[in-house]
Amino acid sequence: MSAETSGIQNPRPLQLFCRWLVIHPSLWPGAWACAVLALCAYVLRLWMTAHAGASLHIDEAQYWDWSTQLQWGYYSKPPVIAALIAWSTAWFGDSEVGLRAIPMLSYPLTALVLGAWLADAARDTAVAASAAVWACALYLASPIAGVLGVVATTDGPLLLCWAVALAALWWAVVRRQPAAWVVLALAGGAGLMSKYSFAAFGVGAVGWVLTRSDRRGLPALALAMLAALLLWSPNLAWNHTADWPTWRHTADITVAAARHGADLGERAAALGTFILGQGLMLAPLLLLLLPRLQWLRHQNTPTAVPAGWTSLLLWTSLPLAGLGMVQAWRGGAQVNWIAPVHLAACAALAWWLATACARAQRLAAAALLVQLACVSLLVAGPALAARSGRSWPADLDLWARMRGWPEAMAALQPVLQAHPQALLVGTSRQVMAQTGYHARRLGLQRAGWQDDSLGPAQHHYTLHCRWRPVRGGARSVLILSDGPPPALGDGLQVQTLAQATVRDLRGTRHTLWLSQLSAPFGAAPDQAVC
Repeated sequence: MSAETSGIQNPRPLQLFCRWLVIHPSLWPGAWACAVLALCAYVLRLWMTAHAGASLHIDEAQYWDWSTQLQWGYYSKPPVIAALIAWSTAWFGDSEVGLRAIPMLSYPLTALVLGAWLADAARDTAVAASAAVWACALYLASPIAGVLGVVATTDGPLLLCWAVALAALWWAVVRRQPAAWVVLALAGGAGLMSKYSFAAFGVGAVGWVLTRSDRRGLPALALAMLAALLLWSPNLAWNHTADWPTWRHTADITVAAARHGADLGERAAALGTFILGQGLMLAPLLLLLLPRLQWLRHQNTPTAVPAGWTSLLLWTSLPLAGLGMVQAWRGGAQVNWIAPVHLAACAALAWWLATACARAQRLAAAALLVQLACVSLLVAGPALAARSGRSWPADLDLWARMRGWPEAMAALQPVLQAHPQALLVGTSRQVMAQTGYHARRLGLQRAGWQDDSLGPAQHHYTLHCRWRPVRGGARSVLILSDGPPPALGDGLQVQTLAQATVRDLRGTRHTLWLSQLSAPFGAAPDQAVC
């Protein structure tokens, strides 16, 4: 046995701590290769987001808005993404790149955690370094990291926490490292504070430990889960004081979002599309080459999988995968809703390729390089085409929904500057979020308009700063709407001040109307603002 492998089998406490932080690459085989791959992927995607020629997605703009007023919770999501953006903008500024820099870092860090875990799982074999590098490369070259990894979303911290929890559970139960239970608890708390779907990991973890012949880790797992719930409790307390908006929102898009009137064929088609989308998100080219790779792999003597490893992958993946498929059948589901499942798929594919023959590995490496190039071209293609004076197919522009807003807000800026004391009322979440970001230098005070007939608050702005007009209010009110201003009723009338058009490369057009509420109505003196 090599000295390197022997060092892994008997790690000192300080080395173990460094292993979890992934800050000492010499501790595990293939670490330097993984570190170079992760750094190159991160720099490439920073460059792509900096030169995309597009602004923020509506969700990113809203997350930025949240980050300016940090709380323990928000209408639709827990607080981690807002905290990451606040940290990122404090270090790198509030440009699109500065806003995304730290949330984007979640993806290369996830790849490093996968690599470290695979190196340990294979430490008693000759393929430890190969398994680590394949896991890192598979994840970084996947459309998950290539598309979601260029924007600031809740998926980034969720995937990182899931990967850390997966590795920690292995270390705690199989390697019997007590410190790993602490890491598991921290990852669990942070995961729940990132996205509620992390709860599925806890279900799978309990199932895996219960089905093992050795269940001595069950009490420690219970304590780790309790600690994770305590770390999550501030978000629960916030939801309680705000009448559970995040829980209601989650229920609305899952349990209550059934596809009413859909026949069996439509439901089956939705489920089939969802399942097919999972393959496209992970490794589409590798899956196409799978028969050929399997044939080549039979020419090599396979290496035995570590005991308990396969069951861990299945138990921590199936609960979330099952929920996603049920949701796809009932009401439709976005393909990224079960993104953490792909971490187990990456690990399984990495082991499969690490134990394959050299010919199969060369073919797989070529497929990954082509896949990485295709995904990168999808992201950077529109900007590269614009620089060369050529057109880019509108349907292939991943940034289409993020274009046009800076120009539209610049057109409205003179009118907004002419009314510095007015309250700006937005009629939709999109208008409120994009205005907040693109007019951030103006110091606007905003409130959200909501039709009372629609019931409870529909988004963050109508929850925290809902507009309440009053007769004789001294403060003037501007209304910004995506289209003509709504019928306000109760004698409220508006006068149009300006219009601006938001148009993306696909031809989608939004006309923004900036209007002023006519006297004698205005804002309430104690109006809450965002």
